[in-house]
Amino acid sequence: MTTIFKNLVDVLHMVVFRVVRVDLSTQKITEEVYKEDLVRRFLGGRGLASYLALKEIPRGIDPYSPSNKLYIFAGPLSGLATLATSRITVVTKSPLTGSLTHTNAGGNFAYMLRKAGYEGIIVEGKAEEPVYILIKEGEVSIRPAKHIWGKWTGAATKALLEDAGFEGDERKAGVATIGPAGENLSRIAGIRFSDYERFAGRGGAGAVMGSKRLKGIVVWGTRDLYSLVVDRRRWIEESGKLAQRLANAGTSKALHTYGTNLLMNIINAVGGLPTRNFETGYFEEAEKISGEHIKQNYVAEVHGCAQCPIACTQMVEVKSGPYKFIGKAKYEYESTWSLGANLGNGNPEAVLKLIKLANELGFDTISLGNTLATAIELAKKGKLNIPLEWGDPAPLIDLVYKMAYRDGIGDDLAEGDYRLAMKYGEPEAFVGSRGQGFPAYDPRALKGFALSYVTANRGGDHLEAYSPTWEVLGVPEKVDPLCESPECIKKQVKLVVYAQHLMALSDSVTFCKFDTLDKDGLFERDLAHLFNVGFGWDVTPEELLTIGERIFNVERLFHVKEGRWVKDELPPRLRKEIPTGPAKGHSAVKMFEEGIKEYYAARGWVDGKPTYETLRRLGLEEFQHLL
Repeated sequence: MTTIFKNLVDVLHMVVFRVVRVDLSTQKITEEVYKEDLVRRFLGGRGLASYLALKEIPRGIDPYSPSNKLYIFAGPLSGLATLATSRITVVTKSPLTGSLTHTNAGGNFAYMLRKAGYEGIIVEGKAEEPVYILIKEGEVSIRPAKHIWGKWTGAATKALLEDAGFEGDERKAGVATIGPAGENLSRIAGIRFSDYERFAGRGGAGAVMGSKRLKGIVVWGTRDLYSLVVDRRRWIEESGKLAQRLANAGTSKALHTYGTNLLMNIINAVGGLPTRNFETGYFEEAEKISGEHIKQNYVAEVHGCAQCPIACTQMVEVKSGPYKFIGKAKYEYESTWSLGANLGNGNPEAVLKLIKLANELGFDTISLGNTLATAIELAKKGKLNIPLEWGDPAPLIDLVYKMAYRDGIGDDLAEGDYRLAMKYGEPEAFVGSRGQGFPAYDPRALKGFALSYVTANRGGDHLEAYSPTWEVLGVPEKVDPLCESPECIKKQVKLVVYAQHLMALSDSVTFCKFDTLDKDGLFERDLAHLFNVGFGWDVTPEELLTIGERIFNVERLFHVKEGRWVKDELPPRLRKEIPTGPAKGHSAVKMFEEGIKEYYAARGWVDGKPTYETLRRLGLEEFQHLL
């Protein structure tokens, strides 16, 4: 795109999506511009990336094929407001699930990418030797990275910055990189983003980077993002009001104080904390690994992503003992659960050591914990010949190393929990959907997840619709998490569908989902106001939710195209009653079996597939041939 056209776009305040496409096989670099009509249909981020993936990724290819693509996209509001808008979304064909995945991270990458002159990066092909991509003030180059290949993610981030001319603090530029887990094609490898230890974890996108011999991406620029809005002064004023409201929200303040792990005691108290691979929903040692305990004993620093008024990041240290480590680690509720309660591990220092190791080696901590839990279960059943026990973290340290380098039994575990359970003849040991394990909430106690987990397009996911928002926090309305009356099932279906559309918007705009956890948070009415003020649109809140619905249907069509994971299924373990804790006696069967019928009716789907009428209503006629 010429400088003249770029300037014309800025002057006219056209909402376009600038993308650089990098073919690592041919070393060809091209610029593409998606015009406002397409942006108004899919926005950016997850939405536009999923649409392009459906159109461009050939059916049936191996995710490690050069034909697979990585879409690394920001959104039209990314970096434009202090509303937690520096979120980056990665979309690709997942090596873990064999179908579409989207995965999201905070930090400063989305902000810096836009400052560098682009909204997105598309990577295709495969380099002959390790490389990294540098985007600096709109100039794009492919650089050798053989000297960086093999480094852990922290050292790799530093080396990439130095090679690109940015020594010192990693906040100086945006960096994406992988560790040994991605280089060695572990199907549960994530992508680390800068400032600090932020991960686009789920679905194995890090392994796709590794398959392309792409060690990292560095982005930096000085573009004035406020030049993109119609009225700079009014934009700053209106977005500033929303930022102040968000910062003052009760949930925001709690997240700032304790981070996401404030949830540990809360979820355990309702009997929804999956323990020992979903054996039960109550962990007797939850207090030891709670946000309150870790805050008091291990948190050394609190900070936030770029453009965020919440600042929930908690950096921890373990300075002595058998689980000490060098430097700080970013820890979260999901990581603490997956490597804690999920393994029967109540030792906080062991949990934090495992998190640090996972971050440095480049694993998705949720899938790592799920895989280790599956391995422990298999070992206890005599199926896996390694000495593992619930609540004994010591042997897990070495096992995680082996997974990253595919050494010995680590080669099997690097394939992830689904393949591990299937290989050793214990399919019930996998607790998830679409080949991806479930996160830190038991759907038998938080029944909205009995619908949202199984219908999540990327599989085993809590972020496509986060039911504690209404079951615990009462936003937008309170629903009893254990209620299974016909009225409660209808409410759960309505809220799951609504949340799936709102979260698709969140990942496409892009802004953090924590913005939606409080009644004083950021919702479709606020987004409509921002788009109208910033870009002169006339969009309504209802129209924005329809965009979210369109995105969700596009993702489901990828499964239809691949001919896999179309059916929404409840894993066998969740058909059993919880044996202990506050939700004792509850299963997920009724909510799933009765709710899924209501869900399909609400969506205009039949047996997990959109109908012709639904595609026409959403303006997706171009994909009707897939049905």
